[in-house]
Amino acid sequence: MRKLAIFDLDGTLFRWQLYHELVFEFKNRGLFDDTTAAKLENALLEWQAKRRSWYDYEMEIINAFEPVIKNLDPNIYDVAVKTVVKQSGHKTYAYTMKLLKKLQKEGYFTLAISGSQQEIAESFAQQYGFDDCIGALYERDETGFTGAIIRRVPGRKREIVEEYIASHPDITLNDSIAIGDSDGDISLLEAVSNPIAFNPSHDLMEVAQEKGWTVIIERKDMAYTLKRNSDGLYILEKAEQL
Repeated sequence: MRKLAIFDLDGTLFRWQLYHELVFEFKNRGLFDDTTAAKLENALLEWQAKRRSWYDYEMEIINAFEPVIKNLDPNIYDVAVKTVVKQSGHKTYAYTMKLLKKLQKEGYFTLAISGSQQEIAESFAQQYGFDDCIGALYERDETGFTGAIIRRVPGRKREIVEEYIASHPDITLNDSIAIGDSDGDISLLEAVSNPIAFNPSHDLMEVAQEKGWTVIIERKDMAYTLKRNSDGLYILEKAEQL
């Protein structure tokens, strides 16, 4: 059986959000009305200026995309996916990319998971040799998108992965690894033998500290490994140049 290594993509391997890049690509192609396009631009600027929360900014993205999905030409959608991956697919973190290559050489089954659309998550994951990828799945029929969402990922990562493993008997959770960056990855990290909190959000860091998970901070060309000692304090275990 192959040991499993699970990588969150957005904010963990990819330096931004695939979902967001795709939505802004649609905006650049004129697929939103002027009011929606202006709201997207303003939401991004407000978040960058720390005048809007990440949650509010992200909801603006989702609220722009989901109402128009059923009207999108699938061919235009697929071209936009290819454009984003071609232009931005190189935007990766050095530590997680190094870890991915190491685990692939060791024979791990590498599974990418993302709240972004299946098409763009899968295209990005294939570029880096993942064995499989799970993303948000929007229903299509013979005419195009129906507007229905078959699979949402946020808040369901552990459930989705457990269902995946149940249908793949050649994969084991023994000595498994998962790495993620936000509170949405907590349940997934709880399911594996070796959880890694990477550049963790506040909520993820709190849980990592409570459970004693390994914490990795990537800054400039360095990666810092933090681990909890016998006194319950996090100390710097290793600093390595990437």
